[in-house]
Formats: sequence, C-alpha cells, structure tokens
Amino acid sequence: MYNSILHFNEFGVAKIEKVIKKFMEDSSKDIGDLVMDLEKPLQELQRAIIKETIEEIDKIYRRDSCRKEKYNIERSGDENSILTTCGTVTYQRTYFKSKETGAYEYLADKAMGITANMRKSDDVVIKALNQVTDVSYRISGENATKTEDIISKQTVMKELHNLEIPTIIPAVKNKKKQRILYINADEDHVSLQFYKKKGDIRKNGASIKRNTIMPKLIYVFEGIEKEGPNSKRNRLVEKHYFGGVYKDNELLWEEVRAYIETKYEEESIEKIYIMGDGASWIKKGLEVLGEKSIFVLDQFHLKQYIIRATGHLGDSIQDAKDMIYDAISFEDKKGIKEVFYKIADLAESESKRNQVLQTKRYILNHWKAIIIKNSDEDSRMGCSAEGSVSHIFSSRLSSRPLGWSKQGVDKMARLRIYTANGGNVYDLVKYKKEKQERIIKEEINKAIDKKIREKREQFTDVWNHQSISAAIGKRTGLYHATKALRGIC
Repeated sequence: MYNSILHFNEFGVAKIEKVIKKFMEDSSKDIGDLVMDLEKPLQELQRAIIKETIEEIDKIYRRDSCRKEKYNIERSGDENSILTTCGTVTYQRTYFKSKETGAYEYLADKAMGITANMRKSDDVVIKALNQVTDVSYRISGENATKTEDIISKQTVMKELHNLEIPTIIPAVKNKKKQRILYINADEDHVSLQFYKKKGDIRKNGASIKRNTIMPKLIYVFEGIEKEGPNSKRNRLVEKHYFGGVYKDNELLWEEVRAYIETKYEEESIEKIYIMGDGASWIKKGLEVLGEKSIFVLDQFHLKQYIIRATGHLGDSIQDAKDMIYDAISFEDKKGIKEVFYKIADLAESESKRNQVLQTKRYILNHWKAIIIKNSDEDSRMGCSAEGSVSHIFSSRLSSRPLGWSKQGVDKMARLRIYTANGGNVYDLVKYKKEKQERIIKEEINKAIDKKIREKREQFTDVWNHQSISAAIGKRTGLYHATKALRGIC
C-alpha cells in the first residue's frame, strides 16, 4: 500500500492539481465537471492500493514460517486480473501446494475471497443487481462499474438467476397486539420467451402461444394513515410483501401465516380480511389462515365486471348501474338476477350476452364477499392490490414488450419484493458467497481458515500519511495487522 501511496503522491497528486487548476481557470465548468474529472486519478489510486494489498499478503505468505510447515511454493509470479467497480486490477501471486492434502492453492486469493475462475469482485455484482430491478440486464451491465468496463447482459441475468432470495421475517422481541389485519392479493400477467429453454412454449389449437405466467403478490398491513399532518395522501401501516411464481399456492400462504404468527399476538387478532378478485389461489388463504380470515371482494374488479356488462346500453348505462348497486345495497339477490337478465336481453350479440351472464355469475358467486361491506365497517378498507402489482411487478416485468424465462420472472419478482421490504442486495450476495464457502470448507485448510475468521475484525490500523516515508522497509503496524488478519502465526 505504501508504494502505491508514494507513487500517487509523486504522480497522482500532480494529476489532481492539474484537474483543479483547469477547473479554476475554466468558468464554464461546474461541480459536476470537477467530480467527473477527479474520478480517473482516484480510481487509479484505488486499483494500485488493491493490487499492492494482495501482493503484500502474498509476500507475507511466502516468508512466513507457519506457512512453510504446511505449504510448499509451487511457483511464483502467476498473474491474475479481476474486474472491480474502480476498473480491472491486475496483480501477481504465488501458487502453493499443501503438504497434508497435496491440493494447490493461491493463498493470497483465498485470503481475499477470490475464488477460482472469479472474474469480477462482489462490488461489481452488487452494483449491477442494485440496478437490475429498475432497468434492463444490458443497462445494468453497462453501469456495473465506475469506469468504461462493462459486464454482459447474460452475466447479469446469470447472477440474478443464481441468487437465493429468502422471505424477510422481521425479528421481534415482543409480539404486537393487533385487532384487525388486512391482506391484499393480486397477480401480474407476464409474457415468456420460454419456460426452461427456447422453443418449449406450448401452443393451443389455433397455434396461439400459451406464454403467459402470473407472479403472485400478497401484502399484509394494519390499516391506513396520512403520510403527514397536512398530506392528502395515505399510506399503508406496517406493509409487508410476499410473492413470486408459485406452483403450490399453499406454500405462499404459509409464508404469510409464519409472518403473522411471528409478529402478532394470536389472541389479540379478531379478524383478518383478505381482499382480492376472488381467484382460487387468493381464497386458498382462507384455508391456511383459518377461521379468523374473511374474504372481501375487491371493489375495483367488481366495477370492471359491471362496466363490461353494461357497456352496450348507451344512454341507459347509468340507470343499469344504479339498479345493480341498489340491489347490492338492499342485499336483493333476486333483484340482481332480474336486472342482469334484462341487460342480457338487450345484448346485440351472443358473445355480449354471455359476458353479461358471466358478470351475473361472478357477483352471485361472491355475494357474501360483496354485501359484507353493508354491515361490517372494518371490511370497507378498500383494496389497492392493482396499484401495488403495477408498482412492484408491472413496471419492470410487463409494462413494456419484454420476454422472460420462468426463472427470470420468479427471481425478478422476488428481488423486487425483497428490496420493497427493506432488504439489501449486499446481504444477498454475501449470503450466497458464505453458502458457497460452507459447501467447500472441507477442502480448505481448517487451521488457516479458522484464524482468518477469528482475526478478521482485528484489522483496525489505518493509513497514516505522515509516516509513509519512515515506514518503508520496516515491519510496520500494517504489516503485523495484515499477518493477524490473514491468519499467519
């Protein structure tokens, strides 16, 4: 590190001074120009420090007596390059052979968390995945570093597909008492290019592709409140999302149940209102959540059905709607049937007549879930699932003419839910790497690896620029801290 800093003091500082001088002399430049012009020399310093740090660790391994008891040097000076957000770092390291197992390792790479065939550091992956929830794979790859280096859209897609995205269940010391809980549920409709491989999309008898997949979204909340004292906007209280592509809908609802049981005191809950369009997968929640759960039909979908059924009536549309809503208000099931038969008789085609009768069946099939609002004030909360699906799913998955794979839809849906719940992509990438390390840990020298874990947090020395020159050639605090950090006796 010291050589890098000395080199920067000699050459890099001069570059920075030149940038600042040019900025001061050119009145057309603003702070944005200064920031961008400073990036390149500072990135050069970053790369030099990373290179020297790895090579210093490698040097310590080569010289250390503990290492000599466990490993022989096979060869030195092997070059490696790795892409970071500050650009590509190229360095040299030593290849060692274990006396105990005969395995070959680059100990400096292992100490830095650089695995075999690793071509990019975690910060690049994190930066790409932080963007991929909002922009395309290609754009995420192009913006994965602060330099002109890019990663391919296929690489970004692969990183997304390889993520393990857990359901966030918040840890609570004391369960919360809550009388009423609300659950909204809906799904998106996403077009697939293929399921598992290209060409596997099925077609119906008319040769039309059956390439739609429906990621599901559920969110639990306690109620609504104003965003601020003078705000006209409302927000949902303690909102928490669940979802993805589920073949078994019971598994999705079990996640919801686990969340409720973890966060809330069961005895305090009187009712759980599940609101949606009446799809069978939504009603599955009634079975999983039990007798306290009540289904309420989403007003948005009810209105959509009524609009479709009355659209052919011309000037009489509003009269027909009033009759339908009056029958619902008076809970007149017989009246609903009569209204829809009259509307059906005025249909100009058989398909329109069938559409009217379909709306009648829809209302009658969900009769209790519709009229519940007449007598149960708590059930009048309203459902915002359509807007939430648009915000969480559609804006990335279906609002533009995109084609996905089944795995891509599921991972993207889960990642957007994960981040909406406050999850951090950094934690996902680190979790993945830690899992990989656990899988291969039997193949790694246990003694050295144990010391790395135990002593990693002891590295507290920082660069003291006032003592750089005096430190050259000496075994400084940094040298000893690096030995301790990397597990050398």
